[in-house]
Amino acid sequence: MNEEKNEFLKALYRLYEHSGFSLAGAVAYSFIISIFPFCIFLAGLAGLLGTPELAQEAVNNLFDILPKDVAKVLAPQIVSIMGSTRIDLLTVGGVIALFFATSAIETLRAALNGAYREHESLMYPLVLMRSMLFVFVSALSMLVLTWAIIVGPGVAAHFEPSWLKSLLDSTWLAFGLRYLLAAGVIGTQLLGLHLWLAAGDRTVRDVLPGVALSTFLWVALAGVYSYYLEFSDYSRFYAGLSQLMVALIFFQVTAVIIILGAELNRGLIELKKMRIKSARNDVKDHLIPDRSV
Repeated sequence: MNEEKNEFLKALYRLYEHSGFSLAGAVAYSFIISIFPFCIFLAGLAGLLGTPELAQEAVNNLFDILPKDVAKVLAPQIVSIMGSTRIDLLTVGGVIALFFATSAIETLRAALNGAYREHESLMYPLVLMRSMLFVFVSALSMLVLTWAIIVGPGVAAHFEPSWLKSLLDSTWLAFGLRYLLAAGVIGTQLLGLHLWLAAGDRTVRDVLPGVALSTFLWVALAGVYSYYLEFSDYSRFYAGLSQLMVALIFFQVTAVIIILGAELNRGLIELKKMRIKSARNDVKDHLIPDRSV
């Protein structure tokens, strides 16, 4: 048990040793770049499915789980772009939006491969197609989740008792459900990233510790960062760029948390392999007689 605890401290050191903080900066920068074409792609996908209004609601739900200061920086710009830009996914514009939306996924893939000490074996066109698939699935899942949030309460209102409805409408429960929903979405996405985006073969059991750690730390970060920004004045350091830096720093710390989870997983996987190897050697020692006597 002590060895598992030590792996967390080792993961923190390996995060520094293998330039995890620098890679997190690259991931944060690429996320800022890709979030706008992703939202444009999201609007195009919603229009293709015949529900264009869901795209705006999906973006609003995304901002609801972010710290309010981070959402305040990005929301007006994204709403403005989604209101003035229309694309058809079946045209070249749709493909271009999808391509630029993969920027964050590709950078995160490189960071995860570094944490797992894996080298990509697939050809780049296949890797790019896989990243595009991740973007497509993420956009589609956001629309489905938004539809469930909008339509679900209206359907459930006809069946739920009045006391349950008043309980669900309470402020504290709504706040808790928001973060619980955020944890579920983040955890599911991280599970997919660790299993299918990063190179190498891993099982769900192999990646669960890192996914759980990253999810817990992200939810804690979202709450603490919101509280910190209430009394911190970033304009002293970044002047007119302070609002942009608020979002960039949040995404960089988020990337650090994701890479830390991968480092933890790798350490636990190596520890598991060492234990299996040690057990096999013990079995061999018992089966092979000592001929020196």
